[in-house]
Amino acid sequence: MTPDVKTVIERQDELLSRERFDEAGSLLYAALETFLAEGDVLSALSIYNEIMGYERQYGTNEKAVEAAKTVLRLLEERDMTVSQPAAYLYLNCATVFKNAGDETTAKALYEKAEPNFRRFYPADAPDFAGLYNNRAACFWHEGDWRTAAYYYARAAEILTRCGEHCDLAVTYYNLAELYARFDPLSGESERYVERAKRAFDVPEKDRDSYYYYTCRKLSASAAALGYFADEEDYKRRADAYYGRA
Repeated sequence: MTPDVKTVIERQDELLSRERFDEAGSLLYAALETFLAEGDVLSALSIYNEIMGYERQYGTNEKAVEAAKTVLRLLEERDMTVSQPAAYLYLNCATVFKNAGDETTAKALYEKAEPNFRRFYPADAPDFAGLYNNRAACFWHEGDWRTAAYYYARAAEILTRCGEHCDLAVTYYNLAELYARFDPLSGESERYVERAKRAFDVPEKDRDSYYYYTCRKLSASAAALGYFADEEDYKRRADAYYGRA
Protein backbone atom coordinates (compact mmCIF):
# COMPACT_ATOMS: atom_id res chain seq x y z
CA MET A 1 0.00 0.00 0.00
CA THR A 2 1.30 3.45 -0.90
CA PRO A 3 2.25 5.42 2.23
CA ASP A 4 0.85 8.89 2.81
CA VAL A 5 3.24 11.76 3.45
CA LYS A 6 1.97 12.48 6.96
CA THR A 7 2.59 8.89 8.08
CA VAL A 8 6.09 8.88 6.58
CA ILE A 9 7.05 12.12 8.33
CA GLU A 10 5.63 10.97 11.67
CA ARG A 11 7.59 7.73 11.41
CA GLN A 12 10.74 9.62 10.45
CA ASP A 13 10.37 11.89 13.48
CA GLU A 14 9.95 8.87 15.72
CA LEU A 15 13.10 7.24 14.34
CA LEU A 16 15.14 10.42 14.65
CA SER A 17 13.98 10.94 18.23
CA ARG A 18 15.51 7.53 19.01
CA GLU A 19 18.68 8.32 17.05
CA ARG A 20 17.93 5.65 14.46
CA PHE A 21 19.31 7.90 11.76
CA ASP A 22 20.05 5.33 9.05
CA GLU A 23 16.53 3.91 9.27
CA ALA A 24 15.04 7.39 9.03
CA GLY A 25 17.01 8.10 5.87
CA SER A 26 16.09 4.77 4.30
CA LEU A 27 12.44 5.45 5.05
CA LEU A 28 12.54 8.80 3.28
CA TYR A 29 14.30 7.55 0.18
CA ALA A 30 11.98 4.53 -0.12
CA ALA A 31 8.93 6.79 0.10
CA LEU A 32 10.44 9.15 -2.47
CA GLU A 33 11.00 6.30 -4.91
CA THR A 34 7.38 5.21 -4.50
CA PHE A 35 5.92 8.67 -5.06
CA LEU A 36 8.12 9.34 -8.10
CA ALA A 37 7.19 5.99 -9.64
CA GLU A 38 3.53 6.88 -9.24
CA GLY A 39 3.97 10.36 -10.67
CA ASP A 40 2.83 11.96 -7.40
CA VAL A 41 4.99 15.08 -7.65
CA LEU A 42 3.40 16.95 -4.74
CA SER A 43 4.08 14.09 -2.35
CA ALA A 44 7.58 13.68 -3.79
CA LEU A 45 8.28 17.38 -3.18
CA SER A 46 7.14 16.99 0.42
CA ILE A 47 9.56 14.12 0.89
CA TYR A 48 12.36 16.03 -0.84
CA ASN A 49 11.69 18.77 1.71
CA GLU A 50 12.32 16.27 4.50
CA ILE A 51 15.36 14.83 2.72
CA MET A 52 16.98 18.26 2.51
CA GLY A 53 16.64 18.67 6.26
CA TYR A 54 17.75 15.11 6.93
CA GLU A 55 20.87 15.37 4.79
CA ARG A 56 21.77 18.77 6.28
CA GLN A 57 21.71 17.38 9.80
CA TYR A 58 22.63 13.72 9.45
CA GLY A 59 24.06 13.25 5.96
CA THR A 60 26.19 15.34 3.63
CA ASN A 61 26.00 18.80 2.11
CA GLU A 62 26.47 17.21 -1.31
CA LYS A 63 23.32 15.11 -1.03
CA ALA A 64 21.37 18.02 0.43
CA VAL A 65 22.40 20.25 -2.48
CA GLU A 66 21.52 17.50 -4.96
CA ALA A 67 18.02 17.27 -3.46
CA ALA A 68 17.65 21.06 -3.47
CA LYS A 69 18.60 21.29 -7.15
CA THR A 70 15.99 18.65 -7.99
CA VAL A 71 13.35 20.57 -6.04
CA LEU A 72 14.16 23.80 -7.88
CA ARG A 73 13.95 22.00 -11.22
CA LEU A 74 10.57 20.44 -10.36
CA LEU A 75 9.15 23.77 -9.25
CA GLU A 76 10.07 25.27 -12.60
CA GLU A 77 8.88 22.31 -14.65
CA ARG A 78 5.53 22.13 -12.84
CA ASP A 79 4.97 25.90 -12.96
CA MET A 80 4.88 25.99 -9.14
CA THR A 81 7.31 28.85 -8.53
CA VAL A 82 4.39 30.89 -7.18
CA SER A 83 2.53 28.52 -4.87
CA GLN A 84 2.04 27.67 -1.23
CA PRO A 85 4.41 24.66 -1.37
CA ALA A 86 7.07 26.87 -2.94
CA ALA A 87 7.28 29.02 0.20
CA TYR A 88 8.83 26.32 2.35
CA LEU A 89 10.62 24.62 -0.51
CA TYR A 90 12.49 27.80 -1.44
CA LEU A 91 13.18 28.47 2.24
CA ASN A 92 14.67 25.04 2.83
CA CYS A 93 16.61 25.08 -0.43
CA ALA A 94 18.08 28.42 0.64
CA THR A 95 19.14 26.94 3.96
CA VAL A 96 20.81 24.05 2.16
CA PHE A 97 22.85 26.35 -0.04
CA LYS A 98 23.73 28.59 2.92
CA ASN A 99 25.03 25.60 4.87
CA ALA A 100 27.00 24.53 1.81
CA GLY A 101 28.68 27.94 1.71
CA ASP A 102 26.82 29.32 -1.33
CA GLU A 103 25.52 32.54 0.22
CA THR A 104 24.69 34.11 -3.14
CA THR A 105 22.28 31.34 -4.16
CA ALA A 106 20.86 31.24 -0.63
CA LYS A 107 20.00 34.95 -0.67
CA ALA A 108 18.34 34.66 -4.07
CA LEU A 109 16.18 31.79 -2.81
CA TYR A 110 15.20 33.63 0.37
CA GLU A 111 14.05 36.44 -1.92
CA LYS A 112 11.85 33.93 -3.75
CA ALA A 113 10.52 32.40 -0.54
CA GLU A 114 9.34 35.60 1.13
CA PRO A 115 6.78 36.68 -1.54
CA ASN A 116 5.27 33.19 -1.44
CA PHE A 117 4.93 33.38 2.34
CA ARG A 118 3.32 36.81 2.07
CA ARG A 119 0.93 35.68 -0.64
CA PHE A 120 -0.20 32.37 0.86
CA TYR A 121 0.07 32.86 4.63
CA PRO A 122 -1.57 35.43 6.96
CA ALA A 123 0.72 38.23 8.09
CA ASP A 124 0.72 36.93 11.68
CA ALA A 125 1.24 33.25 10.77
CA PRO A 126 3.89 31.39 12.81
CA ASP A 127 5.36 30.20 9.50
CA PHE A 128 7.13 33.55 9.16
CA ALA A 129 9.30 32.77 12.19
CA GLY A 130 11.25 30.15 10.26
CA LEU A 131 11.72 32.54 7.37
CA TYR A 132 12.99 35.33 9.61
CA ASN A 133 15.31 33.05 11.59
CA ASN A 134 16.90 31.76 8.41
CA ARG A 135 17.22 35.22 6.90
CA ALA A 136 18.86 36.38 10.11
CA ALA A 137 21.42 33.59 9.91
CA CYS A 138 22.22 34.57 6.34
CA PHE A 139 22.84 38.22 7.28
CA TRP A 140 24.94 37.08 10.26
CA HIS A 141 27.18 35.05 7.96
CA GLU A 142 27.64 38.18 5.86
CA GLY A 143 28.62 40.22 8.93
CA ASP A 144 25.50 42.40 8.80
CA TRP A 145 24.69 41.74 12.45
CA ARG A 146 22.20 44.57 12.93
CA THR A 147 19.95 43.27 10.17
CA ALA A 148 20.40 39.77 11.58
CA ALA A 149 19.30 41.03 15.01
CA TYR A 150 16.25 42.69 13.43
CA TYR A 151 15.10 39.44 11.82
CA TYR A 152 15.79 37.35 14.93
CA ALA A 153 13.74 39.81 16.97
CA ARG A 154 10.85 39.58 14.51
CA ALA A 155 10.98 35.78 14.73
CA ALA A 156 11.00 35.97 18.53
CA GLU A 157 7.88 38.17 18.53
CA ILE A 158 5.99 35.62 16.43
CA LEU A 159 7.18 32.64 18.47
CA THR A 160 6.26 34.38 21.73
CA ARG A 161 2.75 35.04 20.46
CA CYS A 162 2.38 31.44 19.30
CA GLY A 163 3.75 29.90 22.49
CA GLU A 164 6.51 28.02 20.64
CA HIS A 165 8.82 27.51 23.62
CA CYS A 166 11.55 25.46 21.97
CA ASP A 167 12.09 27.57 18.87
CA LEU A 168 11.79 30.74 20.96
CA ALA A 169 14.59 29.56 23.26
CA VAL A 170 16.79 28.79 20.25
CA THR A 171 16.07 32.23 18.78
CA TYR A 172 16.95 33.96 22.04
CA TYR A 173 20.22 32.05 22.24
CA ASN A 174 20.95 33.08 18.65
CA LEU A 175 20.44 36.70 19.69
CA ALA A 176 22.63 36.15 22.74
CA GLU A 177 25.45 34.78 20.58
CA LEU A 178 25.02 37.60 18.09
CA TYR A 179 25.33 40.33 20.73
CA ALA A 180 28.16 38.51 22.52
CA ARG A 181 30.17 38.68 19.33
CA PHE A 182 29.27 42.11 17.93
CA ASP A 183 28.14 44.21 20.91
CA PRO A 184 29.42 42.51 24.08
CA LEU A 185 29.32 45.62 26.31
CA SER A 186 25.61 46.28 25.80
CA GLY A 187 24.45 43.57 28.20
CA GLU A 188 21.99 42.32 25.60
CA SER A 189 23.65 38.91 25.39
CA GLU A 190 23.07 38.20 29.08
CA ARG A 191 19.49 39.44 28.90
CA TYR A 192 18.70 37.16 25.97
CA VAL A 193 20.17 34.16 27.78
CA GLU A 194 17.81 34.82 30.67
CA ARG A 195 14.88 35.13 28.27
CA ALA A 196 15.87 31.84 26.67
CA LYS A 197 15.89 30.09 30.05
CA ARG A 198 12.44 31.43 30.92
CA ALA A 199 11.07 30.44 27.51
CA PHE A 200 12.45 26.92 27.92
CA ASP A 201 10.96 26.43 31.39
CA VAL A 202 8.53 23.75 30.19
CA PRO A 203 6.85 21.39 32.71
CA GLU A 204 8.25 17.87 32.45
CA LYS A 205 4.85 16.43 31.51
CA ASP A 206 4.78 18.70 28.43
CA ARG A 207 8.27 17.83 27.18
CA ASP A 208 8.21 15.93 23.89
CA SER A 209 10.93 14.59 21.61
CA TYR A 210 11.40 18.03 20.04
CA TYR A 211 12.08 19.48 23.48
CA TYR A 212 14.96 17.06 24.03
CA TYR A 213 16.24 17.62 20.49
CA THR A 214 16.27 21.33 21.33
CA CYS A 215 18.27 20.58 24.50
CA ARG A 216 21.13 19.48 22.29
CA LYS A 217 20.99 22.71 20.31
CA LEU A 218 20.91 24.81 23.47
CA SER A 219 23.81 22.85 24.94
CA ALA A 220 26.03 23.95 22.06
CA SER A 221 24.85 27.56 22.35
CA ALA A 222 25.42 27.66 26.10
CA ALA A 223 28.94 26.30 25.59
CA ALA A 224 29.69 28.91 22.93
CA LEU A 225 28.66 31.63 25.39
CA GLY A 226 30.63 30.18 28.29
CA TYR A 227 27.62 29.03 30.31
CA PHE A 228 29.14 25.65 31.04
CA ALA A 229 26.80 24.67 33.88
CA ASP A 230 23.85 25.26 31.55
CA GLU A 231 25.64 23.31 28.83
CA GLU A 232 25.91 20.30 31.14
CA ASP A 233 22.30 20.66 32.28
CA TYR A 234 20.99 20.62 28.72
CA LYS A 235 23.21 17.66 27.87
CA ARG A 236 22.00 15.78 30.92
CA ARG A 237 18.36 16.27 29.97
CA ALA A 238 18.95 15.16 26.39
CA ASP A 239 21.07 12.16 27.35
CA ALA A 240 18.46 10.99 29.83
CA TYR A 241 15.85 11.02 27.08
CA TYR A 242 17.93 9.51 24.28
CA GLY A 243 19.25 6.86 26.62
CA ARG A 244 15.82 5.37 27.11
CA ALA A 245 15.09 1.96 25.63
